[in-house]
Amino acid sequence: MEFFQRTPNACRGRRSSLFPIQLLALLLAVAGYGINVRAQGHTVLVEGNCDSPVPGTTLVAPGTCGDFDGDGRIGTAEDTDGADRIFGTINAALGSGAGAAAGTGINFNGTVNIVTSGRFSEAIGIQIPNIAMPPTPGNVTLQAAPGVEAQINAVFQGDPSGGNGTRLQSSGIFINMPAVNRIVLRNLTVKNFAVGIQAAGSTQLTIDNCRLENNVFHGILALDSSNLFITNSSVTATGYRTAGGLTCPGASCNPAPGNGISFGNSSSGSVFQTKLSGNFGAGLANGSTLGATAVRYYEIFAGQNNNGNIIGPATRVDTP
Repeated sequence: MEFFQRTPNACRGRRSSLFPIQLLALLLAVAGYGINVRAQGHTVLVEGNCDSPVPGTTLVAPGTCGDFDGDGRIGTAEDTDGADRIFGTINAALGSGAGAAAGTGINFNGTVNIVTSGRFSEAIGIQIPNIAMPPTPGNVTLQAAPGVEAQINAVFQGDPSGGNGTRLQSSGIFINMPAVNRIVLRNLTVKNFAVGIQAAGSTQLTIDNCRLENNVFHGILALDSSNLFITNSSVTATGYRTAGGLTCPGASCNPAPGNGISFGNSSSGSVFQTKLSGNFGAGLANGSTLGATAVRYYEIFAGQNNNGNIIGPATRVDTP
């Protein structure tokens, strides 16, 4: 990590006027006065992955199977191999880092860029309480780089860890963050989970250019007092899960209710230039206790295959 570089002789004999302030801040932090000196808002990279030659492979020929840095490691092997700020799984990148990569994740404060295409069989958590989360989390952006296909998929055919059953009953991305923080999900495909993306607590979430497909109960679900801005996205085939022949565990694959986008409790949000089609339930369902003013929409395309395009009160606006 490059913080600064000292040029020999260039500053010899000179002392910055900021030095006493910097020294005081350091002494107070060491004394436990709560000054947060951790890195703020930095960026890390996540490689793609592949299932060759067998599912769960983590060592490959350098530069193949999504190996962005050419070291021959992907997936979990990339998570702990060194302080290069390149990870193989999304959850590891969101956290603080472990092993040789300790302290190099974004620690729930920064940007995670997925830089090579791949399938990530993970249930992603950006949430409090979380024992791995710092006491003062920051803004989080999780995104795929332009041209990268990042698929977060509950189903991993031949998964050697046997995690399909758990993921099939989970939310693909679950967010519960303080209202002061801003969370952005961009350029992602989330499919085959019980709920594609779920926001809880006082989360402030932007979903930009994401695709939600074949999730069972809700494509996107807002609960509690969360607030969502959904733009340039699509939610399709909610309630119709493609599970690759797997038997649905627990609550089964029956859609309940199979809505594309749902608002409940005292949540609110806006939906802009988004396509809702082929959902078992409603395209957009507003069950918020805040009524029609809770949900605003503009330029929604709702296909005829939804079981009701908009259910519940919502406010159409003429401008975004």
